[in-house]
Amino acid sequence: MNLALIMGVIVVFLTACLTSAYESKPGVPKKNQ
Repeated sequence: MNLALIMGVIVVFLTACLTSAYESKPGVPKKNQ
């Protein structure tokens, strides 16, 4: 039970990191890449 909860948190964390990495601000063009 705890392992599934931890895995879920990790997946959400990684998804948030990837999303913020690809589009930090929606609608704003990336200038630093």
